[in-house]
Amino acid sequence: MTETPAATRQDFEARLVARAWSDEGYRARLRSDPRGAIEEETGITVPESITIEVLEETPEQAYLVIPTNRVEIADDELEASGGGDYGHKGEIL
Repeated sequence: MTETPAATRQDFEARLVARAWSDEGYRARLRSDPRGAIEEETGITVPESITIEVLEETPEQAYLVIPTNRVEIADDELEASGGGDYGHKGEIL
């Protein structure tokens, strides 16, 4: 039996965008209550400690989002805890 790969953040974002494009009511809810709209569509509860800002592009305005480098954060936290320095493939350097 093959396992289904875990959904990525990009998968969830694509799902939210697709629904917002096809459902104006959902799009309005996503802008006014992103936490509730995300949970409704994906079943994921976003922690209150995370702020969510929904931006809608227009023909005159585009956005480029630079996400947090989660690998870099994990390495920094690992080093701070004395766990060593990891290379690209997880091997300890």
